[in-house]
Amino acid sequence: MTRTAEALLEQADTYACLADDALRFVSDQALLDRLSAVARLRRLAQAEETTLAGEVARRSENREDSLARKQGAANAANLVSQVTGMPRSTAATVVASGEAFRAREVMTGEVLPATCPQIADAFAAGLLDPEIAAAMRRTLAECAPGLAPWELDDLERSLLDTAAEGWAPNDLLRWLKRVPEHANPDGGRPDRGEPTPIPTVKRRDLRNGLVRWTLDLDTLTDGFLKTAVEANSPTRRSILVTSDQADTAETQDRRPLEQQWVDGIRLLAKKAIRVDDGQVAGTAVTLLVTMTEDALRTGLGTAELPDCGTQISASVARMLAADAEIIPVVLGGKSQPLDLGTGRRFFTEAQRRAMAVRDGGCVGPGCDAPPSWCDGAHIRPAGYGSTSIDNGVLLCWRCHVLHDVHGWQIDRDDGRWWWTPPPWVDPTGRRRPGGRISPVAA
Repeated sequence: MTRTAEALLEQADTYACLADDALRFVSDQALLDRLSAVARLRRLAQAEETTLAGEVARRSENREDSLARKQGAANAANLVSQVTGMPRSTAATVVASGEAFRAREVMTGEVLPATCPQIADAFAAGLLDPEIAAAMRRTLAECAPGLAPWELDDLERSLLDTAAEGWAPNDLLRWLKRVPEHANPDGGRPDRGEPTPIPTVKRRDLRNGLVRWTLDLDTLTDGFLKTAVEANSPTRRSILVTSDQADTAETQDRRPLEQQWVDGIRLLAKKAIRVDDGQVAGTAVTLLVTMTEDALRTGLGTAELPDCGTQISASVARMLAADAEIIPVVLGGKSQPLDLGTGRRFFTEAQRRAMAVRDGGCVGPGCDAPPSWCDGAHIRPAGYGSTSIDNGVLLCWRCHVLHDVHGWQIDRDDGRWWWTPPPWVDPTGRRRPGGRISPVAA
């Protein structure tokens, strides 16, 4: 019996003990404990399933004696899909993870470690969700061409250390997609030999009376459009109204985000027609571009659009430095505070821009709201703390309420944001990470 199977049986016994009481009458904490226990049980079961799928793949490698072909399947993924009932695409991911996480054998019979041994061990112990583990595996494979073996081992350890900090799964998945750019700063993402995509915009009239626009944009154009649309949408705050909308009452908009953005596009188009120079005041419609001092000097590496979470090449960012609509920010080290003292209640425009560069958006736990949805908030309340960068943080409305009303405490430790829930939420006081995940060291 494998270690994963033993852990699976042990966890099943643990969950059975927790599930003795009727679900309706358990306490809130007991309910969450039960959910956590069954989640680990599920992860262990999926880890064992992945191990079995990897063995199916091994036995299907030999064309003359392929397990998959003997069972009437074209390949291992099809066979796993038939046996388990999972979709073909999911089975392909499980098989690929099973092959990467199992020990390898060379022609001499020597057994070598798995392709991703550290991730394999964490996955087998039930510490990683299969989708997260698969994303880590793909990230390492993408970074491998530009890294030495020992660098790849360090990167693998760094991925696991970051995952163990407690980030939201969606944040981890987004962060993993950006790791290759940071892991290969001199050349960017390894070239896969694919043709360079061409940005396009298409417009088509639909039979239902609507018009469909299809946009495939480069990251820079997307940065301008996304920043402008969000600045003029009701999602973040009351939109900047034109004269014919001055009497509109401010109400909370509960429509889906996709419908709210239509208002932003409409208002943006009206402003573009009325205003010759295209400039609209405010941080929300100013595009910030951040890059390191080395990237600015050499033109190698990447620059970031903090409001969009996307990247452009350093060479493109250098060309944009002269554009009046862009504020380039060179990062030579840790952010320096812009202290105005305690006599000022609200943060200045320059301070909000500096916080947008430093924080990248709302620093709430598991929140991905961009800077255009956020306001400058005091870590220590105004009157007790200074209106400075050190005492300021970007928070969206929801996370601002968590801090000011519900008693969650914010701390900045070694450049990282941490949130501590009040005792009535979590008696253990376990800190949650907030903000954006720091990029891996080059």
